[in-house]
Amino acid sequence: MKRLILTLAAVLLASGCNQDPGPLTVSTDSVPLFPDDPGRRNLDQLTYQGGIEISSETPGFGGWSAIEISPDGERLLAISDGGAWLTATLEYNRNGHLDGLSHPRMAPLRDARGEPLEGPAGDAEGLAPLGGGRYAVSFERDHRIQVYDIGEDWSGIDAALPEPYTAPPGLNRLRDNGGIEALAPAENGLWAGIEHPAVDGQPHTIWHLGDGDAVPHSMHLSDGFGLTALARAAPGELIAVERYWSRSTGNRIRLTRIADSALEASAAGGPGLGPDLLGELDTSMTVDNFEGAAIAEVNGEPHLFLISDDNFNAEQRTLLLSFSLRSGDG
Repeated sequence: MKRLILTLAAVLLASGCNQDPGPLTVSTDSVPLFPDDPGRRNLDQLTYQGGIEISSETPGFGGWSAIEISPDGERLLAISDGGAWLTATLEYNRNGHLDGLSHPRMAPLRDARGEPLEGPAGDAEGLAPLGGGRYAVSFERDHRIQVYDIGEDWSGIDAALPEPYTAPPGLNRLRDNGGIEALAPAENGLWAGIEHPAVDGQPHTIWHLGDGDAVPHSMHLSDGFGLTALARAAPGELIAVERYWSRSTGNRIRLTRIADSALEASAAGGPGLGPDLLGELDTSMTVDNFEGAAIAEVNGEPHLFLISDDNFNAEQRTLLLSFSLRSGDG
C-alpha cells in the first residue's frame, strides 16, 4: 500500500446519514497498465503515464462516475452516483507519472433546499465546466442536468445549491440506468451524450445544449458499447469513452476521438460518422468500469485521465489512470 491519507475536514453524506462521519481515510497503490509486462506503456495512439488504485473504508466512498482535472494537472474533482463530491491533489513521481493523491475531501451534492441528495435523485453521472467555477452535472434515474457554482478553487462543494439547465427533450423515455452519462463543454453550451441509443443498433445521440435550444447529433459507436464519458481534447474535438461489459468477457473500453465537425454534419442531415480509435483496454490490462474522463496539461503535454466507477462493489476497483495523447517509447 503506497500511502495512507487522512483529511480531518471531511464532510460526507454516507448511506443517507447527514452526520459528519469523521476523517476521510484513503489509500492508493500504483498500478501498471499491463500487469504481466509492467514496463510496457504504449497503447495504440496513447502512452501510459501512470495510474493508481484508490480505496477507502469511509462509508459512502466510491461510485465515482465523472471527473474534471484542473488545467495545470494538479487537482481532481469528481462526482459519485451515490450523490457526493470529491476533491483531491494529484501526486506525480520524478518521471512525471501519476502515482498518488493527497488532501482528499468529500461533501454531499445538495438539492435546491440545501438537503443532501439521496437515492435515485443523487445518481450523478456527467460533469462539465461552464466557466467561472460553475459546473454542469447530469443525473440519471431522475433524469436532469443541473448547475452548481462551487468556485474556481472548488471550495464551495459543501454548500453549493443547484440551478436547472437546458435538458434534451424526451428524458422520460430514457432507460432508468441509461441516461445522460457524458457531458463536455461546447461552444455556447454543452455536449451531452446518452449512454445507449433509443433503438438498439441505431446511432448514439449526442446533444448540443445551449441558448435555450437542444439540437440532436448522431454518432455511430462500436456495436454493443455504451457512451460513458466525453472530454474536450482541443478546439474542435472530443475524446469519448465507450464501455462494453458482459459476464463472460468482463470490461472492454474503447477510447476514441470525435471531431465537432462530424457531429455538426450529422445535425445538418449528414450520416452519423464513427469516431477515430485512440486505444482499447481489455482484460489483459488494468481495466474496470471506466465512466469518467478529463484532459489536462502535465509538464506541457496533454494528458487524458480516466476514473472507474466501482459500483460500491467489493469485487471492483476505483482506478485513476493517465495517458499522454501521443504515442512514445515504452
